[in-house]
Amino acid sequence: MLFLGWQVAARGVSYQTPGLLLGILDGANFVFHEAGHVLFLLLGQVLHVLGGSLTQVAIPLACTLSFWWRRRYAAAAATLFWTGESVTHVAIYIADARAMILPLHGGPGVIHDWNYLLARAGLVEWARGLGQVVGGLGLVLILGALGLLALDLLRVLGAPAPAAPDPVTTDPHLGG
Repeated sequence: MLFLGWQVAARGVSYQTPGLLLGILDGANFVFHEAGHVLFLLLGQVLHVLGGSLTQVAIPLACTLSFWWRRRYAAAAATLFWTGESVTHVAIYIADARAMILPLHGGPGVIHDWNYLLARAGLVEWARGLGQVVGGLGLVLILGALGLLALDLLRVLGAPAPAAPDPVTTDPHLGG
């Protein structure tokens, strides 16, 4: 996760062809992004467009909360990392809203989600800066994930070893 975090930080808000592991995460992000557009289809144009980015962040965040609730802190750290990476992925899209140079998926008439959203809000001129702020938030989440993983590792290493079971009382063949 440390290496991937460094790769995410190094790309900033500029799109670069990801390596294998970031490519897998970005592929999952893309699937959930597109599913979000379908989920929000009937809730009006703004939510339909925003739904892609919302869903791609909400899915790993929901996983994080589920793992945290069940005290599976290493798993929560992994999905929190994914949440942060997904936020940085959205940040790239936000930062591109003015230039619109990212290749978009879909047929004719496909719109650039963040150009549409920021133009409606009168903020398209601020796209790069907003993308950088959102990217910074994603990096904070990634650092939080690394910290949580380190704390969980320290907890596990500092925990006393479980006592070995007594073979006499636990082996049914010995009459226990």
